[in-house]
Amino acid sequence: MTLTSEVFMQATAADPAIRARAVIRSGQRRLLAALRPKVALLTELELGTDAREAALATLTDFCTGPVRRYLNATDRALYTPAAGSPETRLLIRALRTAATALDRDIDTLARTDDTHRAKGVAQSIEAHLTTHLAVEQTVLLPALADLSGGELAVLAAHFTTLVDGGSLDQHRIGRVTPDD
Repeated sequence: MTLTSEVFMQATAADPAIRARAVIRSGQRRLLAALRPKVALLTELELGTDAREAALATLTDFCTGPVRRYLNATDRALYTPAAGSPETRLLIRALRTAATALDRDIDTLARTDDTHRAKGVAQSIEAHLTTHLAVEQTVLLPALADLSGGELAVLAAHFTTLVDGGSLDQHRIGRVTPDD
Protein backbone atom coordinates (compact mmCIF):
# COMPACT_ATOMS: atom_id res chain seq x y z
CA MET A 1 0.00 0.00 0.00
CA THR A 2 1.28 3.43 -0.91
CA LEU A 3 1.22 6.17 1.65
CA THR A 4 -0.89 9.17 0.71
CA SER A 5 2.13 11.43 0.95
CA GLU A 6 3.86 9.35 -1.74
CA VAL A 7 1.05 9.64 -4.27
CA PHE A 8 1.50 12.15 -7.09
CA MET A 9 0.26 12.57 -10.60
CA GLN A 10 2.98 12.11 -13.20
CA ALA A 11 3.58 15.07 -15.52
CA THR A 12 2.07 17.54 -13.07
CA ALA A 13 3.72 20.04 -10.76
CA ALA A 14 3.43 17.45 -7.98
CA ASP A 15 5.63 15.00 -9.89
CA PRO A 16 9.11 14.99 -8.25
CA ALA A 17 10.80 14.54 -11.64
CA ILE A 18 9.01 17.61 -13.02
CA ARG A 19 10.00 19.64 -9.96
CA ALA A 20 13.61 18.41 -10.20
CA ARG A 21 13.81 19.37 -13.87
CA ALA A 22 12.38 22.79 -13.02
CA VAL A 23 15.08 23.31 -10.38
CA ILE A 24 17.84 22.48 -12.85
CA ARG A 25 16.28 24.59 -15.62
CA SER A 26 15.95 27.51 -13.22
CA GLY A 27 19.67 27.29 -12.45
CA GLN A 28 20.42 27.23 -16.17
CA ARG A 29 18.20 30.27 -16.85
CA ARG A 30 19.85 32.24 -14.03
CA LEU A 31 23.29 31.41 -15.40
CA LEU A 32 22.43 32.60 -18.91
CA ALA A 33 20.57 35.64 -17.60
CA ALA A 34 23.70 36.69 -15.71
CA LEU A 35 26.10 35.88 -18.55
CA ARG A 36 24.32 37.63 -21.43
CA PRO A 37 24.55 41.23 -20.18
CA LYS A 38 28.22 40.75 -19.35
CA VAL A 39 28.91 39.50 -22.87
CA ALA A 40 26.79 42.29 -24.37
CA LEU A 41 28.66 44.93 -22.37
CA LEU A 42 31.95 43.74 -23.81
CA THR A 43 30.78 42.97 -27.35
CA GLU A 44 27.98 45.38 -28.26
CA LEU A 45 28.96 48.70 -26.74
CA GLU A 46 31.75 51.00 -27.82
CA LEU A 47 33.40 51.47 -24.45
CA GLY A 48 36.50 53.39 -23.57
CA THR A 49 39.67 51.48 -22.76
CA ASP A 50 39.17 51.43 -18.98
CA ALA A 51 35.50 50.43 -19.26
CA ARG A 52 36.34 47.66 -21.79
CA GLU A 53 39.04 46.30 -19.48
CA ALA A 54 36.62 46.38 -16.53
CA ALA A 55 33.95 44.62 -18.61
CA LEU A 56 36.48 41.96 -19.63
CA ALA A 57 37.53 41.45 -16.02
CA THR A 58 33.91 41.13 -14.88
CA LEU A 59 33.10 38.63 -17.63
CA THR A 60 36.26 36.65 -16.94
CA ASP A 61 35.46 36.47 -13.21
CA PHE A 62 31.94 35.28 -14.00
CA CYS A 63 33.15 32.62 -16.44
CA THR A 64 35.92 31.33 -14.16
CA GLY A 65 33.53 31.38 -11.19
CA PRO A 66 29.83 30.60 -11.71
CA VAL A 67 30.11 29.17 -15.25
CA ARG A 68 32.88 26.76 -14.29
CA ARG A 69 31.08 25.90 -11.06
CA TYR A 70 28.01 25.07 -13.16
CA LEU A 71 30.05 22.86 -15.52
CA ASN A 72 31.62 21.02 -12.59
CA ALA A 73 28.26 20.62 -10.83
CA THR A 74 26.57 19.15 -13.88
CA ASP A 75 29.48 16.80 -14.48
CA ARG A 76 29.48 15.48 -10.93
CA ALA A 77 25.76 15.53 -10.16
CA LEU A 78 24.22 14.72 -13.55
CA TYR A 79 26.79 13.33 -15.98
CA THR A 80 28.63 10.98 -13.62
CA PRO A 81 25.48 9.10 -12.56
CA ALA A 82 24.43 8.64 -16.20
CA ALA A 83 27.85 7.90 -17.69
CA GLY A 84 27.77 4.19 -16.94
CA SER A 85 24.39 3.54 -18.48
CA PRO A 86 24.37 2.26 -22.08
CA GLU A 87 21.36 4.49 -22.84
CA THR A 88 23.22 7.71 -22.03
CA ARG A 89 26.90 6.86 -22.39
CA LEU A 90 27.34 8.56 -25.80
CA LEU A 91 25.27 11.58 -24.75
CA ILE A 92 27.46 12.08 -21.69
CA ARG A 93 30.61 11.72 -23.77
CA ALA A 94 29.30 14.40 -26.16
CA LEU A 95 28.29 16.73 -23.31
CA ARG A 96 31.68 16.32 -21.65
CA THR A 97 33.43 17.06 -24.94
CA ALA A 98 31.34 20.21 -25.36
CA ALA A 99 32.03 21.22 -21.74
CA THR A 100 35.76 20.76 -22.33
CA ALA A 101 35.60 23.04 -25.38
CA LEU A 102 33.69 25.62 -23.34
CA ASP A 103 36.27 25.35 -20.58
CA ARG A 104 39.05 25.98 -23.14
CA ASP A 105 37.22 29.11 -24.30
CA ILE A 106 37.10 30.27 -20.68
CA ASP A 107 40.86 29.65 -20.37
CA THR A 108 41.42 31.67 -23.55
CA LEU A 109 39.27 34.50 -22.22
CA ALA A 110 41.17 34.48 -18.92
CA ARG A 111 44.54 34.67 -20.69
CA THR A 112 43.74 37.42 -23.17
CA ASP A 113 44.65 41.04 -22.64
CA ASP A 114 43.29 42.02 -26.03
CA THR A 115 39.70 43.18 -25.55
CA HIS A 116 39.05 42.93 -29.30
CA ARG A 117 40.02 39.24 -29.31
CA ALA A 118 38.04 38.78 -26.12
CA LYS A 119 34.88 39.88 -27.95
CA GLY A 120 34.99 36.85 -30.22
CA VAL A 121 35.78 34.51 -27.35
CA ALA A 122 32.95 35.97 -25.27
CA GLN A 123 30.48 35.45 -28.10
CA SER A 124 31.74 31.89 -28.51
CA ILE A 125 31.26 31.20 -24.79
CA GLU A 126 27.71 32.53 -24.89
CA ALA A 127 26.83 30.52 -28.01
CA HIS A 128 28.42 27.31 -26.72
CA LEU A 129 26.80 27.61 -23.31
CA THR A 130 23.38 28.36 -24.79
CA THR A 131 23.57 25.29 -27.02
CA HIS A 132 25.01 23.14 -24.24
CA LEU A 133 22.19 24.04 -21.87
CA ALA A 134 19.58 23.39 -24.57
CA VAL A 135 20.93 19.86 -25.06
CA GLU A 136 20.89 19.28 -21.32
CA GLN A 137 17.27 20.45 -21.12
CA THR A 138 15.90 18.63 -24.13
CA VAL A 139 17.93 15.41 -24.08
CA LEU A 140 19.77 14.86 -20.79
CA LEU A 141 17.05 15.73 -18.29
CA PRO A 142 14.39 13.50 -19.87
CA ALA A 143 16.94 10.67 -20.15
CA LEU A 144 17.93 11.08 -16.50
CA ALA A 145 14.28 11.03 -15.45
CA ASP A 146 13.84 7.73 -17.29
CA LEU A 147 17.06 6.22 -15.93
CA SER A 148 16.81 7.33 -12.36
CA GLY A 149 13.17 6.63 -11.68
CA GLY A 150 12.35 8.78 -8.67
CA GLU A 151 15.99 9.72 -8.07
CA LEU A 152 16.08 12.78 -10.34
CA ALA A 153 15.06 14.83 -7.31
CA VAL A 154 18.17 13.58 -5.47
CA LEU A 155 20.37 14.40 -8.47
CA ALA A 156 18.81 17.87 -8.67
CA ALA A 157 19.53 18.41 -4.97
CA HIS A 158 23.16 17.38 -5.52
CA PHE A 159 23.36 19.72 -8.51
CA THR A 160 21.95 22.64 -6.48
CA THR A 161 24.38 21.98 -3.63
CA LEU A 162 27.35 22.00 -6.00
CA VAL A 163 26.23 25.04 -8.03
CA ASP A 164 25.75 26.95 -4.79
CA GLY A 165 29.37 26.22 -3.87
CA GLY A 166 28.75 23.34 -1.48
CA SER A 167 30.33 19.93 -1.59
CA LEU A 168 29.16 16.34 -1.53
CA ASP A 169 30.70 13.22 -0.11
CA GLN A 170 32.09 11.16 -2.99
CA HIS A 171 29.94 8.15 -2.05
CA ARG A 172 26.74 10.21 -2.49
CA ILE A 173 27.28 10.41 -6.24
CA GLY A 174 26.89 7.13 -8.04
CA ARG A 175 25.79 5.53 -11.25
CA VAL A 176 22.11 5.67 -12.08
CA THR A 177 20.71 2.62 -13.79
CA PRO A 178 17.15 1.50 -14.42
CA ASP A 179 17.59 -1.09 -11.66
CA ASP A 180 18.56 1.46 -8.98
